[in-house]
Amino acid sequence: MPSPGPQHRLRMHAVLRRWYVVLAVMALMVPAVLQAAGATGVYWSKVDVVFYPPSGAAAGNPLRADSQATIHYAAMVERLVNGERGDAEPGTTSADLYGTGLRNGYSVYVPSSGGQWQNSFDRSAITVEVVAETRDEVSRVLTGIVDRIETTAAERQEAMGVIPRSFITTSLSPGTPEISYQAAKPVYAASALAVLAVGLSIAAAGFVDRLTLRAAGRRAQLRPRAPTARDRTEVRS
Repeated sequence: MPSPGPQHRLRMHAVLRRWYVVLAVMALMVPAVLQAAGATGVYWSKVDVVFYPPSGAAAGNPLRADSQATIHYAAMVERLVNGERGDAEPGTTSADLYGTGLRNGYSVYVPSSGGQWQNSFDRSAITVEVVAETRDEVSRVLTGIVDRIETTAAERQEAMGVIPRSFITTSLSPGTPEISYQAAKPVYAASALAVLAVGLSIAAAGFVDRLTLRAAGRRAQLRPRAPTARDRTEVRS
């Protein structure tokens, strides 16, 4: 087994000299570790509000009966619905909402089939995701958002003078949204925080040790130097 290098020994000496810094950082991290260890899961639901072009020739509908026009209309409705939220951020399809760590909230977005660097919208739908700590809260929020989307989609067409039989229509997929419980993984979260706490405590001890040694060196330089035998000889002469 190779012996520890000089950098490793320096870090260990710093930890031993500044043990109180290590204890302070660990004490600050204990509440976060305990909270992560006792974390519970959340309830989550996801549904698509699908937009369908009008059947037939779509006479009287300036939006036309083609898929691209329907996709653009769905995107416009999504922007209007998200515009009601002052803190709205663009939604993502790369991970489910519960996987982001959010415990109470929702996301409304047009699903993209593109990669990380480029969006590609090929579905005329708006996806709604909701997470909350209770099943009833998920149901309440989801119902409210879906109602807003459907109402906005109809009202905008009325404002443009589209006749009802030429409306772009909507429906839910799945028809009855399922609400599922997503269990937390407290062991992994607590372990990650514990490792982070150890790393932070070692780094903090090293930082404080360097500052302390540097300050001690400056004080030593400023301290008056004691006269040596040579100095005394020069004074007598």
